[in-house]
Amino acid sequence: MPRIASGQNADLDDLRARVERLEQENRELRAAQTAPSRAEFAPPQAPDQTTIDALVDQRLAEREAEKKQQEEQKKQEAAEQGYVIGSDLSAKARFKDGLFPWIETPHKDFTLHISCWTQLDNVWWAESAGLYQKLTIVGTNPINAGPAQGVASGPLLGGIGDLQDGVFMRRIRPNFEGTFWENGEYRIIPALENNQFNTAGIDEMWVGARDIPVVGTVRIGHVKTPMGLEADMTASSRAMTFMERSSYSEAIELNQNFVTGLWLGDALFDQRMTWSLACFRPDVKASTDAFFGDGQAGVQARLTGLPLYEIEGRHLLHVGLSGGWRNGTVANLNNIDVRTVQLSARPELRDDVPGGGGVPNSNSNRMVDTGLIASDRIWLMGLEALYIRGPLSLQAEYGWNWLDNAVGVINANTPKVLNAFAAPQGYMFNGGYAQLAYTLTGENRAYDRRGGTLAREYFGKSGPYNRAWIVRDGAGHWLWNSGAWEVACRYSYVNLNSGLGGPYPIQGGIMDGVSVGLNWYLNNNLTLNLDWSYDNRRHLPAGADAASTVQPGYTNGFGARVQLQF
Repeated sequence: MPRIASGQNADLDDLRARVERLEQENRELRAAQTAPSRAEFAPPQAPDQTTIDALVDQRLAEREAEKKQQEEQKKQEAAEQGYVIGSDLSAKARFKDGLFPWIETPHKDFTLHISCWTQLDNVWWAESAGLYQKLTIVGTNPINAGPAQGVASGPLLGGIGDLQDGVFMRRIRPNFEGTFWENGEYRIIPALENNQFNTAGIDEMWVGARDIPVVGTVRIGHVKTPMGLEADMTASSRAMTFMERSSYSEAIELNQNFVTGLWLGDALFDQRMTWSLACFRPDVKASTDAFFGDGQAGVQARLTGLPLYEIEGRHLLHVGLSGGWRNGTVANLNNIDVRTVQLSARPELRDDVPGGGGVPNSNSNRMVDTGLIASDRIWLMGLEALYIRGPLSLQAEYGWNWLDNAVGVINANTPKVLNAFAAPQGYMFNGGYAQLAYTLTGENRAYDRRGGTLAREYFGKSGPYNRAWIVRDGAGHWLWNSGAWEVACRYSYVNLNSGLGGPYPIQGGIMDGVSVGLNWYLNNNLTLNLDWSYDNRRHLPAGADAASTVQPGYTNGFGARVQLQF
């Protein structure tokens, strides 16, 4: 058998020893892995509050980040897809600007604004003696034949009648307005003050669309005439400085602040310029939505500019120009249609119930009056300016009327008889006013840049800075605030005489007047107005005898108004 060398035996022994050591180490490792340690039997320790707060904050931050990411993703998707108008109709109601209730969808696709204003007036009158009655003779007895004022078309008779002291609702105006399908708009304002006499009227009642390319805004219905600057003409009767507009607006602007037809307009150059145009059938000096007359039509346009506008309207200069024409109103004279034009003006306060309402002489007494002139058409032009510097405002207008192709006058004493001229005549009448107002408590008059008009709320939708209140504190002391106070004055002038040097003069008379007002704006809702108005008529024609002479004279009127709006 082979013999193993001694060197080889040493190597085998060494290898055997190494293997045994490795096996021993493996056995120890296995035992250590399977044997439980003392630490494993120790109870778990709760995390401290700092660790818990950190984990909660981390989780909340993660959730907020996820929410923002989702919102950003939704916004991005909406921006890419675009909002579908009318897709979200979850409307909410709120008192916008702390005053007016509005109902709106989230994206204002549909809105409804509900409001109302009422005006309760008290008036007191004094007149010069010659104005009390128009004298005419029946047999041998003088009687009061009522108010009259004529032209050189027959006997010209006396005064305007006895103006009546009284109290009446000057206006009751519910207001419904808003938008639909984003750019549609509407406004409905009935006039309800004369319902007790079975008479109701309409201020505005139209439907339209805005933001139309090139055109801007289109309205159709009973709309404001684009003419004039006084609030009752192009803005709202709830935002008037005086209780009544000037004789200029009534005579030269034809007392025609509403018409029925199509209205177009837009604001340009960052609302520094506006234009408006109306094609219509004119109202018959009443707030109605109906008028009939063959071929009757009119066009009126207005252009305004704001060369100065600073401090969000506390400092501005507005200028404007308006112009247009109307056909004469059709009158039937012995079965013959004749177009007629008439200009007239009342005292600058109202007596009795506006619009008649069955009350004798109510609101019908004209201080100056051209009577009915047979004329094809009348042309109008007016200039306007407004300067506001903080609480100070200066406002003025002046305008002209031209009658075209006048062929005669309607006889004042024998109705339906035309006193014809030998040849057609042309006439021109003119007038204007200037007024100053100052708010003692610092508020400024608000301006509507979109329309180029005075705002429909006197101091804007937020109302006066100062609101009137009075309370007693815990110590028994009286605490109060005065509200906003304004003083104002106005001079007006109207000349309805024309053609005095020719064969067929029109002698409607000249009237000028002064009004002084004190206005107290208690808050957004309640206003008290006190007005004194003096109007004087002169340059009137004389008749053949004292009984048929138009009497010059003056009226003194004092008025007080309580206006509530919400």
